[in-house]
Amino acid sequence: MNEETTQEAPATEAAPVHFINTLPEELQTEPSLRNFTDAAGLAKSYVHAQKMIGADKLPLPGKSATDEEWNNVYQKLGRPDAANQYEFKAVQGFDEPDLDAFKQIAYDTGLNGKQAERMAKSLAEKANAEISSKTEQTEAIVQEGKAELEKEYGKAFEQKLKLAKNAAQHFNSLELLDNVKLEDGRLLGDHPAVVRLFVNLASQMGEDTLEGE
Repeated sequence: MNEETTQEAPATEAAPVHFINTLPEELQTEPSLRNFTDAAGLAKSYVHAQKMIGADKLPLPGKSATDEEWNNVYQKLGRPDAANQYEFKAVQGFDEPDLDAFKQIAYDTGLNGKQAERMAKSLAEKANAEISSKTEQTEAIVQEGKAELEKEYGKAFEQKLKLAKNAAQHFNSLELLDNVKLEDGRLLGDHPAVVRLFVNLASQMGEDTLEGE
């Protein structure tokens, strides 16, 4: 008989055990732990979390928070101790009283220095743009009125204006005409109807009289 030789079957390698499977059953289904592949990663995350817990944090007040609680938050976010401590370096176009009023509003709102300066600059730029636009519109209206009178008086335009000015001076009205502003931005003396009024007064008084004066 031939001797039968027996060969041992190679041992089957055990399947690797995932880190999550080494945890208690109640933790194996925890989604926040599924990204960890070993204990070292979990430990690093824990240490980082502990450091963050010790960091300086700013809890937001709830709906029933007092003014004092909100003031504490504003102070920590960089609001100055008083409204007059805001310092704006790049803001032009504010009158001093208006700037003081704005600073008080910024302080009451809780804005820090950078926020308040940006808002003041934005408001000033908008106001300046509106003033520039208004000035252009006013100038256009003045030129339109002048063109109307030039067409009406023709070559006598300059002479009529001179007589109208003399008549206004006679009635002590020059200061009024040169300083009173109408709603559209024109001076009172730039309105064609006012010019006609004094031209007519000059005609009634007599050109020689006014020219003599």
